[in-house]
Amino acid sequence: METEENQKIIQELNLQIVQDIVLDDGLMERYFGRLDGDYLFTYAYVWPVDMFDSTQKGFDVESVAEVSKRTGDAMLRIDSDVVNRGKELNGRSEGSRDIVVITSHADTLQILQVYAAGLPNVGMFSSYRFENGEVREMQRTLSSLPAPVPLQVPQKGT
Repeated sequence: METEENQKIIQELNLQIVQDIVLDDGLMERYFGRLDGDYLFTYAYVWPVDMFDSTQKGFDVESVAEVSKRTGDAMLRIDSDVVNRGKELNGRSEGSRDIVVITSHADTLQILQVYAAGLPNVGMFSSYRFENGEVREMQRTLSSLPAPVPLQVPQKGT
């Protein structure tokens, strides 16, 4: 959603946004509280606890449940925007489909993907890691998820 704050940033950076690109704060990176901006190995303080309690906020992190709600709401806004834009275009058939590409930080996308697929424990999102630059289709079925990979403890110093 292009808020007034986003508009200000866009102007300050002298960016030109194509009309079909939507900026939505609901897809921003998961807030890691007191660990935000720290080394990768500090994720090991949070992710294992997420697996047992998706509402946990240790170290003042944004909980997995909060990210699920935030990103789910963002997808509803984006979907509504796509539908409304489609109605405005001439010659658009009622049953046509749009392809929407979303981009964000890996944690946010993984949480959104397992939430949309209906994984019973969204806190297990860290078992469905993205590779750098990986593109995935998001579907609403468990069979659409990649095979889970056990969480590896990040190496200190990374």
